[in-house]
Amino acid sequence: MARGWGRSEEDLGAEKEHAREAKEKAAARPSRALAEQASRRRSLELSLAHIEELLAKTENPARRRALETARTELTERLEPLHKNP
Repeated sequence: MARGWGRSEEDLGAEKEHAREAKEKAAARPSRALAEQASRRRSLELSLAHIEELLAKTENPARRRALETARTELTERLEPLHKNP
């Protein structure tokens, strides 16, 4: 019988261990959908913070109305994302 062509028991054990570790790492990571939702939520939160900052500085009534409308829209878009974190 030719030597060197078969797998040893040590090789098989190491491969199984490596596959188990990879599976555990994948399970520990959040799913793609959760990561995208968190990214969307963070983006909306940053936009809302920026609008709040601009509102604090703006004196022009027309500009303030536009910023308040944007704030309302962002708040409405954030509500469902905060309910399902």
